[in-house]
Amino acid sequence: MDREQRRGAALLGLLQLLWLLPSSQTAPEGVPVVDMFTLKPLEFGKPNTLVCFVSNLFPPTLTVNWRHHLDPVEGIGPTFVSAVDELSFQAFSYLNFTPAPSDLFSCIVTHKIDNHTAIAYWVPHNALPSDLLENVLCGVAFGLGVLGIIVGLVLIIYFRKPCSGD
Repeated sequence: MDREQRRGAALLGLLQLLWLLPSSQTAPEGVPVVDMFTLKPLEFGKPNTLVCFVSNLFPPTLTVNWRHHLDPVEGIGPTFVSAVDELSFQAFSYLNFTPAPSDLFSCIVTHKIDNHTAIAYWVPHNALPSDLLENVLCGVAFGLGVLGIIVGLVLIIYFRKPCSGD
């Protein structure tokens, strides 16, 4: 084991000991809170990424498992952990997928210290057909443009001063 790994193992051991301290200010109490969302707006049939976000984590030792319906998902990338403030951490796990209307995904987070398990579920909702959003935005922009031209012409005609022949 090289020096960096020994140092990391020692720090992890220290964090685990801090977790066991009763009601101290150095170890925030709380259980991991899990939330799931997509990186891009939901469109069926187009590749997207599900994010499993874990907050209120201390110490940062956890396992993340993904399930599609009831089946375990293979090929998950690494879980990224970062410090937030004081001794609180957050973690992100990502899953690339192509959404379908019948999907049901779950992110199962197990905190290794106390074996507390938190589960978040994701089902597709408010999905837009692929071209609907673009068409609506284009129509709104066109309508605003026409309205701007009409208002501009009305203001030009209204405030136009007649030429005096003096």
